[in-house]
Amino acid sequence: MKGQSIIFEEVLLFGISVAIFIVAFTIFQMYQMNFSSNSLSDHTRSVRDMVLGHVVELTRIGDLNASLTLRIPREMSGEYYHIYINNTNFWVITDETKTTASYSIESMSSTYSFSGETASRMGEIIIYKRGYNIIID
Repeated sequence: MKGQSIIFEEVLLFGISVAIFIVAFTIFQMYQMNFSSNSLSDHTRSVRDMVLGHVVELTRIGDLNASLTLRIPREMSGEYYHIYINNTNFWVITDETKTTASYSIESMSSTYSFSGETASRMGEIIIYKRGYNIIID
């Protein structure tokens, strides 16, 4: 009977250690997913602000015809993304998780007409100013 209680204690100790491992793994997995999600949101907002800042600078140029080439990151947290612009909004949307950063540009559309979309796979975008049209390519 004494040998059975030692085996029972060891099995119980092993079961408790496996349960602690599973709980710790689950907690770290949740933190990793939360950190990855927050990091991707921050990256999309950063790219949005960077490209939108260059669009605004292009509207301030006095020439009616101008263009600029802007280098952008190919991937954000391992995901490719698309950039869209129209007369009301500017979006950066990731391909896989559809994380979105948008900005309303309705106040600028009274003077300029905005259009275009591009993908991040090339690592750069070209922003054209043709008269009162701003085009992202």
